[in-house]
Amino acid sequence: MILCSIAAMGCEGQIYIENGGGGGGGPPSAPRINYDAGVDPTDGGGVGVDAGMASPSCSLPAEGRCDGDTARWCAANGEQTQDCTASSQVCRIVGSMASCVDPDPPNPPTPPTSGCATAEELEVMNLASGERSTPLTCDPQMTIAARKHSQDMCDRGYFSHSSQDGRSPFDRMRAEGVTFGTAGENIAQGQRSAASVHSSWMGSSGHRANILNPSFNRIGVGLVECGGRFYWTQNFAD
Repeated sequence: MILCSIAAMGCEGQIYIENGGGGGGGPPSAPRINYDAGVDPTDGGGVGVDAGMASPSCSLPAEGRCDGDTARWCAANGEQTQDCTASSQVCRIVGSMASCVDPDPPNPPTPPTSGCATAEELEVMNLASGERSTPLTCDPQMTIAARKHSQDMCDRGYFSHSSQDGRSPFDRMRAEGVTFGTAGENIAQGQRSAASVHSSWMGSSGHRANILNPSFNRIGVGLVECGGRFYWTQNFAD
């Protein structure tokens, strides 16, 4: 997974935070830069493991057995094992044999159930509000701006606060009719659930600062799934 947060400027795989408050102003004269990037998980293909035939030297059943995510089966030369976690897979009995297979895919994002957020987006908002002394209110226009940025990153294959046409988060929010005195943005790529992306953001000082910023009282979250990859944008404003 990859993270990036912004309080006043865009960043390319880094966190740029302007000392002295965010907003829609120009570049800071001396930004404080913190680097924060995780590992983007990749999914391997399914690998089947033939259970083989039970042999006198092996006490396993003919189909083998899953001990956690370790596949065990009998072969002519005795018991064989394979650690499924080495290929980011899980052990299942498939076709009467212990096999390493891809984990079940997550449920796709649900369609919007209100004018402001999908269930997953709303969960991210509620998790953020739960960290604060004062809750955040969902802003429909900020949500639209967040979704559009997640979709743009997905479609164009980039990860940045700055759109490829040069627009900043503040430009994108203003384009949707959002007015503010100060604003911020968190983005992430790769996390497959609301709880996972929230945990990642809270584990990074720049992202956590945006979530806890007492100046912010509105939030918009945009989640887009793109070929199995998840893009998240979280907008804040006063």
